[in-house]
Amino acid sequence: MQIHRPPVSYLRRRLVGRFGLPWVVAALCAPVFAQQPLQDIAAIQQAALSALQAGPGVQAMVAPGLRLAACRQPLTATPSTPTVADVRCPDTPGWRLFVPVRNGPATPVGTAASGQATDSGAAAVIVRRGDPVVLRARVGNSEVRMGGRALGQAVAGNILNVENDSSHRIIRGRLNADGTVDVVN
Repeated sequence: MQIHRPPVSYLRRRLVGRFGLPWVVAALCAPVFAQQPLQDIAAIQQAALSALQAGPGVQAMVAPGLRLAACRQPLTATPSTPTVADVRCPDTPGWRLFVPVRNGPATPVGTAASGQATDSGAAAVIVRRGDPVVLRARVGNSEVRMGGRALGQAVAGNILNVENDSSHRIIRGRLNADGTVDVVN
């Protein structure tokens, strides 16, 4: 006896047509995402710093809202460039993340360590050529972050050219006070 099953395309049209694609995807993926523990951001930062043998006062730039599946095995990290670490989760399927590393909080030129201005008269440079930065692109409610390298000096609020670490494209963006660069069109 043969059982008649409707083709998959028929079922897809019925579900999507009735509920809408976002609801169908959310319903199918919700149990998977709800049960997965998330990777500790501090562990990713520590792996990046140890791979680059970073000294005191150095920070690994990882977005605080990053959500990656928790790795069951120890993280592996290797230097990708002198200031970027390639951090990987060896699990299957695992994940891979390029983490830029920079020297502590940026102290503007012309500012003493105590935070008081000096008389040097120089502009407050927050990012210098070659410094790693985090590119930030927003489309609607979505935000994408990626690593990049500054191609010049800039002060917060200025436009800056940045080379994307993964695609090697030159992108223009506005430098924020926290060192991130918002992509401009």
